[in-house]
Amino acid sequence: MSCLQEGVDMKRIKKDKEPIWFIKWKEEFEKNNSRKANYKDDFPQEKKRKLREHLLKEQGYICCYCMRRIQINNSHLEHFWPKDAFPEKDMDYENMLASCEGETIGEDHCGHRKNNYYDKNMIIPIDAMIEKMFHYIINGDILPDGKNQIRKAAKDMIREFGLNSFHLKRNRRLAIEESEVFDDCEYSKEEISDIINYYNSMENGKYQEYCKAIIDGLVWRLKMEI
Repeated sequence: MSCLQEGVDMKRIKKDKEPIWFIKWKEEFEKNNSRKANYKDDFPQEKKRKLREHLLKEQGYICCYCMRRIQINNSHLEHFWPKDAFPEKDMDYENMLASCEGETIGEDHCGHRKNNYYDKNMIIPIDAMIEKMFHYIINGDILPDGKNQIRKAAKDMIREFGLNSFHLKRNRRLAIEESEVFDDCEYSKEEISDIINYYNSMENGKYQEYCKAIIDGLVWRLKMEI
């Protein structure tokens, strides 16, 4: 069934087109300064906020790594490939995501925990390959999938991004428990497929928190009922 194939992934981010105003700002800066702009020092704060708001909308207001609900006041603009190690990607829109701030002063998961870590085999969440690297189980754990380098990269990302931190495992477990996964209702395969499609879609411009963890729980339920 097609719905059995929809549940094994970190949430892939589908990038919009790069904002025209951002493209024009970079072009104007380079024309006036005879060099490319630096995100940290050259890009104005109000523009950084505007760009982050665009990324939040693009991602359905969930963190690019953990799917936690984020807004402008509890998120930051994340360079997936660290700008210190990859200066050529410093102002690359495809390298920009919105990440949550984590817990415990931003140190136990996601962007701040990741910091400047990178590995050549890790996969950015906008890449379709991300859908083959991870799956969630009903206790809230995220586990690596795939083979060889892909599986190793997934294990390393889970560790380095803190994706199995206490807070995330607890929150994912609670989200699964509060969803349709453990309902007493006897859903048909078609109904479960419809529910999965619901969690795969935005409602009022937002994804459900931890949507992919819930989807994997629903896929598990469907397998149990077959």
